[in-house]
Amino acid sequence: MLGGLAVLVLGNGGHAVGRSGHGAGVDEVSTAPRLFPRGIAGVRAMVDVGVERGVPVPACLDGSGVDENALADDAAHVRAWQELVVAQNLVRATGDAPGLGLEVGSRIPLRKYSVWGFALLASPTLREAAAVGLRYLELTFTMVGIHLQEEGDEVHLVLDDGFVPQPVRHFFVEREMANIRTILDTILGRPFTPLRLEVRIPRPEKPAAYEVFADAPIAFGAPRNAIVTLAAVLEQSLPQADRHTMQVCERECSLLLARRAHTEFAARVRELLMQWPDGIPDMGVAAAALHVSTRTLHRRLAVEGTSYRRLVDGARHARAVEMLSTLGLGVDQIAVRLGYADAAAFIRAFRRWTGATPGAYRTRVPTRPY
Repeated sequence: MLGGLAVLVLGNGGHAVGRSGHGAGVDEVSTAPRLFPRGIAGVRAMVDVGVERGVPVPACLDGSGVDENALADDAAHVRAWQELVVAQNLVRATGDAPGLGLEVGSRIPLRKYSVWGFALLASPTLREAAAVGLRYLELTFTMVGIHLQEEGDEVHLVLDDGFVPQPVRHFFVEREMANIRTILDTILGRPFTPLRLEVRIPRPEKPAAYEVFADAPIAFGAPRNAIVTLAAVLEQSLPQADRHTMQVCERECSLLLARRAHTEFAARVRELLMQWPDGIPDMGVAAAALHVSTRTLHRRLAVEGTSYRRLVDGARHARAVEMLSTLGLGVDQIAVRLGYADAAAFIRAFRRWTGATPGAYRTRVPTRPY
């Protein structure tokens, strides 16, 4: 089960958009989180930090469906919702300690990103590294949307946390900021120091963890999350630049994304439905979110032996059970969240799925506080 985190992240995914006259086109390059599988390194880093803080491994993984043995397997992958469940477990068990995400993010080295990391490392300039990195962001562990924009003589790497569930929002902003900093240190071959950091996180009573991390002014309670530096930094040559290697790695990144798109389409649609923040999207909206036409969505699901209606029905079933067992919502509220016209329609569907009414089901399965 999703441990109460069924409504998670969406986004426009992986598409780079640049204005003319800006080299590799990173001005306003934009990428939002997608519902993609990711390597185990992000989960492993969370578990490692949890264990050091006295949280047992089983408690870190509770409800995520992640096998403890997979933590030692660099080839293992998890779904976005599984990583979010682990994060929720860690945040709750540690009391949402300030700087927890910073500690986790600093433990994910560039080498854990495989060919994506090599592409960045071999890029001739930081601008080109940024363009490649954002273009193939689906090959990373990010949970936030990211876009890079140039404003005068400054460049702002903005982290959009709008689709990350509130209980782990600050954690993932911290984690991604720290990991970006780690990546920049590696590809620059020296410590990266920003002009300033802007975070939507309210100023904590003890900001020392942030101040040590930033080594620069921090604006707490800002309207957005951003790492700010001089635009001229983008033109810096990178010490391990090798354009041929970068191009080879970029082609491999492209192949990986294409292979994933053609082998996991139904799974992507299913996870989109599980994580949609407001009801259930109609087929046209879902197709747009996945960057395909409605006709293509229908055809590709048919090839995999399923249909949008069937996936919607399954997602409603799973989300209904989850809401009844973790959120303590009323039947009317659940019906609205799942896109039913009224509670009666939801009750009929639930009886078809389980043979019981929502009320009867809830009495058999005690509600878990989450």
